[in-house]
Amino acid sequence: MAEIRTDDGDGDGGDGGGESRAVRSVICARLDEIRGFVPAERRPELEEILVALRGSGDPAGPQAALHQLLRRCGVATGLRAFTRGAGIGGLPAAVEGHPVVEAYVCPGDRCDRRTPARNRPVPETCRLYGEPMRRRRLS
Repeated sequence: MAEIRTDDGDGDGGDGGGESRAVRSVICARLDEIRGFVPAERRPELEEILVALRGSGDPAGPQAALHQLLRRCGVATGLRAFTRGAGIGGLPAAVEGHPVVEAYVCPGDRCDRRTPARNRPVPETCRLYGEPMRRRRLS
């Protein structure tokens, strides 16, 4: 799992590759849980952060802001609390020689989140962008 940045460093910049995509995947997959830790009076701040994260700018700033918000809401390790022991979407990376796997993936290819498509005719909805995830062959 990618390390969660807690500063506003330039990281991988732009819409984010690598680390930023992995963090965005965690946020998407666990957004309902994250919202559960943010009290009602801080929800407007959370929504502002999510709007910035959905934008096309560098995601490092909004990710750091979300990390800090979670810490202020009593989650001592911020975003790191949501990355321990949990794979993104429950699927390992596709490996050569393994059977074909189809999964639902990020609708805009903005993160690495994947959920199994087997026996699921209706895709999940991306929690961060509110769009249906798209079905894709992984191997």
